[in-house]
Amino acid sequence: MLAAADELELSAVWARRREAADQVARDAGAAAVATFDELLERCDAVAFAVPPDVQAALAPRAAARGRHLLLEKPAAATVAGAAAIADAAEAAGVATQLVLTYRFTEPVRAFLRSVAGTPVRHVRVAWIGGGALAGSPFATPWRQAPGAALLDLGPHAFDLVEAVAGPVREVRAAESGGVVTATTHHGGGAVGHVALSVTTPGEGGFEALAVTDDGRHTLADPWPERPDDVWRAITGEFARAVRGAARQPLDAAHGLHLQRILAAGQESTRTGSPVRLPTEP
Repeated sequence: MLAAADELELSAVWARRREAADQVARDAGAAAVATFDELLERCDAVAFAVPPDVQAALAPRAAARGRHLLLEKPAAATVAGAAAIADAAEAAGVATQLVLTYRFTEPVRAFLRSVAGTPVRHVRVAWIGGGALAGSPFATPWRQAPGAALLDLGPHAFDLVEAVAGPVREVRAAESGGVVTATTHHGGGAVGHVALSVTTPGEGGFEALAVTDDGRHTLADPWPERPDDVWRAITGEFARAVRGAARQPLDAAHGLHLQRILAAGQESTRTGSPVRLPTEP
């Protein structure tokens, strides 16, 4: 994605395993570097493809060096980690963008346009798949931990239900057999339902439904057969944010907000009780 971008140049690659950095750099036509500090010396911005806790440790270092941040989701493994990234980015005045990939697809954007301007009464998002099952390239250790579906798919799902129905004010969540379910209550009075799994065998799928005062709106799996337009949207919007030409609403502060919702879901799963979220400015 980065190597093919019109407005970005992939200059260097660093990985915790040097052989991985060498291979990625070779395939993408970039240089491999030996340390994270050397990476920072050779770039204006950093794109992260690491586990959430590693991103939370590295991204503030990059921001402190004045490097813009293209962030994986979730922003971190904890609220404190996400806050560290958001605070460092704000202090340094760098641009940030959270790669909530589906929000950059035209079907999702059309779905959000279709529900705009009319009261939403109910929203439902289901994302059921087997990405953490053995043999999948996504079956990384953090995705195989208990409750991983919430951290992995939750940012996508809660971001979408909020984009449809407004801020989440309360979460009640539960988990059964690797399937996480959550009921959300929103500031405008809407009720949402979310179902997530990364350990369900068979063909996976994504779907969303919004019930508004003007009818029923549905969204089937929006992923295109050719994702080049999605990659261009992600890199183009990031480049514009770096230049200061446009504010990116899906930024590190939004990542922190989503992290608070995830934490509320985790707490509710543990206690069996609903969790209220603080009203944010």
